[in-house]
Amino acid sequence: MIVYQETTQWPEGDNANHIYVLKGKPTGRTVEAVAYVPRGSDRVQKFKRPLTLDIRGRTFKPVD
Repeated sequence: MIVYQETTQWPEGDNANHIYVLKGKPTGRTVEAVAYVPRGSDRVQKFKRPLTLDIRGRTFKPVD
């Protein structure tokens, strides 16, 4: 599991970039997320099942 901060610059400007716990590196078209931390929160929210994210056009950076 790897933790990533989404850094996408959204054209609408009102979409939230969250922190995600991913099952691998965000490359290709999709990646599986097992949890996330919503923007403005410090609470990890786990998914019941891994969630497949379409990452085309989205950017991420690893979090230490």
